[in-house]
Amino acid sequence: MGSKKKLFEPITGESADRAQELCKNIPKDIKMFKENIYYLDSNQLFQDQFVNQLLALTNNLDELHYLLTGMIKPKDIYYSSLRTALAALNGTSNVLIITAHYLKPENKYKRLLNQHSFSFELNQIFRKVDFVKQVLERVSKGDPVSRGLPRPNFRSRS
Repeated sequence: MGSKKKLFEPITGESADRAQELCKNIPKDIKMFKENIYYLDSNQLFQDQFVNQLLALTNNLDELHYLLTGMIKPKDIYYSSLRTALAALNGTSNVLIITAHYLKPENKYKRLLNQHSFSFELNQIFRKVDFVKQVLERVSKGDPVSRGLPRPNFRSRS
């Protein structure tokens, strides 16, 4: 009776596959949005197409959050890893929702977008989704421990 490494059944299924797909698509959508607004001034961003892109990103982040919530079971071996991934995603879509609200052209009160601050927030979302992607890859292989993953600073402003 030596110490053998236990093999755990990996988390697979439709929700795990969809979560990994979202983790691949969200950074692509963020990059595309950043390319679309790169050469524009702040007052040129009051267009419905940018609002729709931000809301689509928000929907994807919320779907990923929902899928992770469904995968977490308190007595499961993967609980702590998935809980950490869920904590990383918690509240990330708020920045996009608030920005989309102020970019709506029909709003009476508009707020100019600070490109530097907003790109910082988008980079934070990118890092958080990348962390969740790494956790999901480990969990799908059957590795319950996420100790080796470097945890980025999840604070919005350091």
